[in-house]
Amino acid sequence: MRLSISFAFIFWIFSNVFAQDCQSSFNPKKELPAKTYLCPQAMQADLAQLHKHILETHPNPTYYGNLNDLSLAYASAQQKIKQPLTVFEFILVVNSYLFTLKDSHTGINPKQFLYNVNARRKVLPFFVEIVDDKFYISGAFDPDFNIGAEILQIDTFEVHQLFEYALALSLSEGNAYSAKKEVASEYIGIVYNLLSMDMKRAKRAKVKLVTVQGDTLTKEIDFSPSWKYFLSSLLNNSEDELSCSFDENNQGILVVESFQPLSLNLYKKQIDAFFEEVKQRNCTTIFIDLRNNLGGLLRAEEYLFSYINTKKTAVKTNYLYKRSDYDRFALLTPMQQMQFENRAKNVYPNGLISKEYDFYRLPKGATHTILYDYIPENNMNYVYEGACNLVLNGNSMSASVLFAAWFKHIERGTILGTPCMGGMGGTFGNPAIISLDNSKIDVMVATLKFTPFHVKDRILLPISPDVLIKATREDIIEQRDPFLEYLKAYQK
Repeated sequence: MRLSISFAFIFWIFSNVFAQDCQSSFNPKKELPAKTYLCPQAMQADLAQLHKHILETHPNPTYYGNLNDLSLAYASAQQKIKQPLTVFEFILVVNSYLFTLKDSHTGINPKQFLYNVNARRKVLPFFVEIVDDKFYISGAFDPDFNIGAEILQIDTFEVHQLFEYALALSLSEGNAYSAKKEVASEYIGIVYNLLSMDMKRAKRAKVKLVTVQGDTLTKEIDFSPSWKYFLSSLLNNSEDELSCSFDENNQGILVVESFQPLSLNLYKKQIDAFFEEVKQRNCTTIFIDLRNNLGGLLRAEEYLFSYINTKKTAVKTNYLYKRSDYDRFALLTPMQQMQFENRAKNVYPNGLISKEYDFYRLPKGATHTILYDYIPENNMNYVYEGACNLVLNGNSMSASVLFAAWFKHIERGTILGTPCMGGMGGTFGNPAIISLDNSKIDVMVATLKFTPFHVKDRILLPISPDVLIKATREDIIEQRDPFLEYLKAYQK
């Protein structure tokens, strides 16, 4: 399936916009993004506002290109908004401009936007996963729902059409196209909800599908309260989810779903406990599972790395800062700024925080690279020497990418799964939220760039697995984890 997006297709799929009345602003709590038309002047002002913020805030908008690329993308976006467009269409224009940056921390978060406009409305009661360019129901709020059924159409929308929109909404890091496609499959329901939501419409949708038994039928389904969707998303991306287990072959499996723990001390104790048991069991093989790990604290991923760093490699990372109204220091409260200053002066006189503080006293617009250089240590003063394997997927992002880059750099072991959201060149991070004045769209803009020191030339290729493991339709039907199925057959 092609990944390029035809914006002519996207814009003309809707009814004739020229016949529509437009308005200068959007109220996300009362109006519908696919039915509210913005006037060209309002969109031009929002786009100019965003472009200004990118130039002032983003640490390196030319890392994957040059300023001419960005200027051309901006000019192209300006041409697309010379007539009224729906808010949804305008989002597609904004993202097409931002995709030039190839930065997964800069863009519009579809889930957050859906929440902003749909907190009290109805949503589709199921989730979708793509397998060999076909779309299957992978989960549902109703346990009796036909898990594994292939979806062909939802109301008037062909599922491939919805996927085109989902690709246009999905962010990506570098050239991680495979990961972008994997993430986009999760946005099909979001796209449908954004395009079809109407406070006056019926509370049911018609879904054309092919059942597990092979029957093609059209089924009417009830929408679910949106809180179920957002609660499910929250539970599936728990910020304190860390688990470990040992299989019958004495292989250790550590699942780290986030590097943003609610308690860093508790997180470290859990990591300690896992490797303590690995040591006691004398395990010869472990697996570190970072699938769906969206990133978080570098201190968290570096602490985990300390346990497998057999080469005693220093984690040398360039932190690229840019002074702006949205940098890390500027976003702190006055009390937090005072605490930061005290730590910089008294606690970390020679550390990174002190260097950061020195930088934050520079004028706005200044850029500077700070080298973060040390060998991470753990509470046990222990490094596991056995076979180590890393499990990734398209939702392994941000700090997970940095972990994978260092893992691959020191040739620590085998990488399993699917390509992650980024490459050996590191990742952007610490996004600030900028709200556009007229459309009220919230846009993330990265404020830092993290580049592993081992990168000499820009390595743009994604971190591809040594062993490709992805779900089959049978895995979806049986609700089984393809990695665990692989593990059952894995020989020490």
